[in-house]
Amino acid sequence: MDPRDLLIVGCGFSGRAIARAAVGMGWRVTGTCAAPGHAPAVAASGALPHALELGAALADADGRRALAGLIAAHRFVVLAVGPNRVPGTERFVDYTERLVPPLLASGRLEAVVYLSSTGIYGNRGGAWVDEATPPGLDVGPRGVARQEAERALLEAARFQRLPVRILRLAGIYGPGRHIGLRIRAGDYRVIEADPPLVVNRIHVDDLAQAALAALGGGAPGEVYVVADGVPATLREVADHAAALMGLPAPPGEPAEVARTRMGEANFHLVADRKRCRNRKLIEELGVTLAYPSYREGLRQALAADGLLASQGL
Repeated sequence: MDPRDLLIVGCGFSGRAIARAAVGMGWRVTGTCAAPGHAPAVAASGALPHALELGAALADADGRRALAGLIAAHRFVVLAVGPNRVPGTERFVDYTERLVPPLLASGRLEAVVYLSSTGIYGNRGGAWVDEATPPGLDVGPRGVARQEAERALLEAARFQRLPVRILRLAGIYGPGRHIGLRIRAGDYRVIEADPPLVVNRIHVDDLAQAALAALGGGAPGEVYVVADGVPATLREVADHAAALMGLPAPPGEPAEVARTRMGEANFHLVADRKRCRNRKLIEELGVTLAYPSYREGLRQALAADGLLASQGL
């Protein structure tokens, strides 16, 4: 079988995990990176690094032609670029809608996957959400940008047959990026609220598995919630991570203090009370999670980073 060719636009933490999984399955992968210093990490994932600063590429005709040619050279594309904060502000810019024309012009795309966020649901007061739940209103500036990106892609799928699938990702973690690193550094505080804040997580390796499943078997125009299906409070997750490292539980911080310290956009990342249901991911995409809760996932991430206590839970 000829190897599949995959372009990952924005080959960061999530993109590199997808690249590793795809290369392991025999795919040829190209991963874009905005800064030359990121190229070694992209190459280490098994992908071919390709320098691309998306905003600059879209700003002039030559850049747009080069981008269109890059997309046209691949049959599968993962869009792993999210909203970018305007420096010094709470505003965000997102280039996803401007990627629709070159995606449509390719003429050979078999599947596109866009990595969105469960942040588009906003605060649901602890209620369960799934793919049938409409986007929320109280989503913060980053969530608004995500909603607009989804809308542009879904309209292109409906009216122009863009073969896009949207993955709404819960909070992503894995080796090198998890709550344990901040707890060990002593700078993590659990946001205290009444009722407690509920968070949803997905291990980056399970995210990669979901992305490849969507590329190979997802339906155009479909949305999939990608979460481990075991929502938990911030305190539960933080205390479990600390215990696995043999450290005391981290201190708390009132929600309003945290909001001021973090800023509105970042506060929304952890303050939206909702519980994400992953039934469609499991039943329709056929994904079997390697880390079905934060307990298994944190243990693996801590062990990979050499932080697991000898007598962990």
